Amino acid sequence: MIATLVADHVRWRRDRRERDRDTLRTTFTEFLAALSAARDVFARMEPSPDRVGKGHVAVGEHGVYAAQQHLELVAQRTLVDKAGCATLSLLDFHDAVVAGHSPDSSEHVRAWRAARQARTALIEEMRIALQRT
Repeated sequence: MIATLVADHVRWRRDRRERDRDTLRTTFTEFLAALSAARDVFARMEPSPDRVGKGHVAVGEHGVYAAQQHLELVAQRTLVDKAGCATLSLLDFHDAVVAGHSPDSSEHVRAWRAARQARTALIEEMRIALQRT
């Protein structure tokens, strides 16, 4: 009887870890997909100086904030911070594009690289979180 209870408890813990990992994986995927969708739209935007500083509206329209809020509910603080950095970098990229900086300008390239680096750092933190779970 005790052996059965112990086995059930071990099985319950294993199942719980797997559900937690699946929740994290789904949440991470949704956030990365929203970031990518917004970035792709931003990359094709026409210059419009009146939109500089208004990337938060476009980010919200692409579900980045909603996905980030979901991430905040399930992820550790370090990962949430990196997600915030990725969102801010995306906003900077938006501003570089709508300010009229051409794709080969230093401003555009710097913003693009910063967004890519923030995303890469976030993905690495996500991998670490999934390994811990």
